Amino acid sequence: MRYSSKDLKAMSRTQLNGKYGIFIGAYLLYYMISFGISMVISFTGQGSSAITSIAQGNFSGSLSGVIIEFLIQFIVGLILSILMLGFNKMFLDGSRGYPVRFEDLFYGFRHHPDRIIVMQLLMSLICMACLLPGYIFLFLALYSDDSIVLLILCIAFLIVGCILYLYFTIVYSQSMFLMADYDDLGPVQALRESRKMMAGNKGRFLYLELSFMGYMFLGLLSCGIGYLWITPYMTMTQTNFYRNITGEI
Repeated sequence: MRYSSKDLKAMSRTQLNGKYGIFIGAYLLYYMISFGISMVISFTGQGSSAITSIAQGNFSGSLSGVIIEFLIQFIVGLILSILMLGFNKMFLDGSRGYPVRFEDLFYGFRHHPDRIIVMQLLMSLICMACLLPGYIFLFLALYSDDSIVLLILCIAFLIVGCILYLYFTIVYSQSMFLMADYDDLGPVQALRESRKMMAGNKGRFLYLELSFMGYMFLGLLSCGIGYLWITPYMTMTQTNFYRNITGEI
């Protein structure tokens, strides 16, 4: 049975009753870890000084700084993606009526974290393949006399690249749920299974995501505090979407 977005949201609200506290606590810890890592990075000053140098035309002296910043951000993304697998485990348990354990936030570190690292690497390569042509034209525009044409090409390629990346993000959106559900599932197999599952469901998923735009706006008006309630609501709904397209519910 294909549940509508309204049905999935109603189901999620029921499943979150009495469980908001543990999910909010897990997200607070996640945000604290993310903030702590970001503060450490900001103290190095590598990324911001490198980008400023490029903006001022001093490219040769700042290339190494940009590369270092990129590598640092990539490592941070790997760490946070392992934590996100733990969130998927917690929400899967909560949606199925199982006990939700706070320590499962670190589930990914205890169950083959190399799978998530490879997954993040593959998704980063997909993102790079989609956006790299646009960035190449941007780089050429900065150091060319015919910059107007190159800038137009840059914008066009970046728009197309963003659309392509959004498409691939939707297609592979279920891969992390699959790896949280099956410990022995590798990243490539998870991507393949997600692609099969999303055949005929991509529009449903996009509509479901867009239906939360109003909530996201309210979260901004609350200076981000509202996201502590909105994010569990969204993630539980996404979890039920996963369970629905697998035929579990």
